[in-house]
Amino acid sequence: MDHCSDYLSVSAQLSEELSEPRPSMAINLPPMAVNVPPSSRFASIDMGTNSFKLLIVQADPSGKFLIIDRVKDRVLLGLNSSRFISKQSQLRSLQCLQNFKQVMESNDVPFQHTRCVATAAVREAENREEFSRMVYENLGFEVDVLSGEEEARLVYLGVLQFLPIFDKQVLTVDIGGGSTEFAIGKQGRVAFGTSLKLGHVKLTQKFASNGEIAEMREFMKLTIEESGLVEKVKDCGFDVAVGSSGTIKSIENAIFNGFGTNLVYNNEVLVKECKKEWGFSRGELEGLVGMLCDDGREGENVKRERFFKRRSQFIVAGAVLLEEIFKALGIEEMEVSKYALGEGIIAETLANVYNGYNLNANARWWSTVHLATRFNGKKRMKSATECARIANEIFEGLKNCDQHVDNQIKLPVPLNDNDLEYLQAACLLHNIGLFAGKKGYHKQSYSIIMNGGHLNGYDAEEVKLIALLTKHHRKKFPKYDHASFMEFSEEAFTEVGDRSSLPATSQNVAEELGAELRQEQAYFKKVFQQELMIVVLSASES
Repeated sequence: MDHCSDYLSVSAQLSEELSEPRPSMAINLPPMAVNVPPSSRFASIDMGTNSFKLLIVQADPSGKFLIIDRVKDRVLLGLNSSRFISKQSQLRSLQCLQNFKQVMESNDVPFQHTRCVATAAVREAENREEFSRMVYENLGFEVDVLSGEEEARLVYLGVLQFLPIFDKQVLTVDIGGGSTEFAIGKQGRVAFGTSLKLGHVKLTQKFASNGEIAEMREFMKLTIEESGLVEKVKDCGFDVAVGSSGTIKSIENAIFNGFGTNLVYNNEVLVKECKKEWGFSRGELEGLVGMLCDDGREGENVKRERFFKRRSQFIVAGAVLLEEIFKALGIEEMEVSKYALGEGIIAETLANVYNGYNLNANARWWSTVHLATRFNGKKRMKSATECARIANEIFEGLKNCDQHVDNQIKLPVPLNDNDLEYLQAACLLHNIGLFAGKKGYHKQSYSIIMNGGHLNGYDAEEVKLIALLTKHHRKKFPKYDHASFMEFSEEAFTEVGDRSSLPATSQNVAEELGAELRQEQAYFKKVFQQELMIVVLSASES
């Protein structure tokens, strides 16, 4: 095969192929309520063996970032028998990246704030240089082909953005489509990192049917043994094991929801206790693997496909692989991170852009994100993030207005960074109670925050304030003598409860809008043939 002519052939088709958006990738972007400075937007692109992923965030120098959008496309960037990325895979890749580019442009992400990386499939391809050049020449993305060790290090950095484990010796396990990465790190520094050519897509292709599970296990054991992984992990040691990426997250979700039992999506005990931690034990994993590998029961394959959806064809290989890793490395418990490679790329980018960026500066903020992500699905999490972003813009506008020298309207209380953090936390958490149903969900959100012990780093009064903000975010304002607010110390609401500063504000507003209101009053009388009374309440009346 002439791979140079293949490269030219693919390039020649781009103008036609890229003009038609792929139907498998529906992108619905919310309208931007405000203009955000482009310099605060960053993006990462992860070109994996199974899927390509785009992550867009809004960040600030403190290290805190909000995820604005996630887009995932199933490209299946496999290699042919000659270890070359095929022409069809190249076209799918370029189509996907073209769509990613459009999403980035609509979100005002500058190119210099974007990092595009490729992992196992491109790393092992004989034509990786031609492929990377094609991406750059057609779309402008510089592809950084990561080594296995570098990929493992970035996964560890991503995990630190989700779990409060900065000061612990952490073993990370990240199962991908073409490889599995392992790293051991502490306080942001990696002592050991490696990659094994064991991925759920590769293993499924190599051992196609469930009848070959025993053979697949032996292959896994031999690969792990020959790599020297067990000895290296034993030398370093670890305090906590953390799993990440789609396969392990799907396994955790199946264990939590009682896959294969009547508890699926109807676990009333967990609803009452509000204990939805990310993690599972070795025994729970073994039980799940046993059910996944038992395809003899009637309807088992249908149930698996319904629960795991697109991942169902790879989940058996991924679960068996994770079970063998548990056995080989002596793992008894595993925590699960929703963040992985993409967030690690973002964290490192921010560290390079902002001097003094601290990977652990916002540990309690990440506990808020952790809780929100646990109870919110992708759609609700995106909505909550947009709510927090808009709230941030309104907050900063009020703060700047209040500090303006010529401003006639002064806020009753000063605003500070802690207030913004409470507000954003409440925005992310206000709809977590929806997992139990729409009726009274705001009360359920309050209960989860108050009783779950999820918010690390906040004192009891701060947790109470965030919980109340989620409970009273809807309909009318709560009264100042509301029983839940009365539980606070008097000092907490002294300034808010003192309305002596409000009459001047009301008077100023009334004077400014007086002329406009009189015009509206006249128009109302003309249309409805009735008088419209406008009343400005005094402090005592209000």
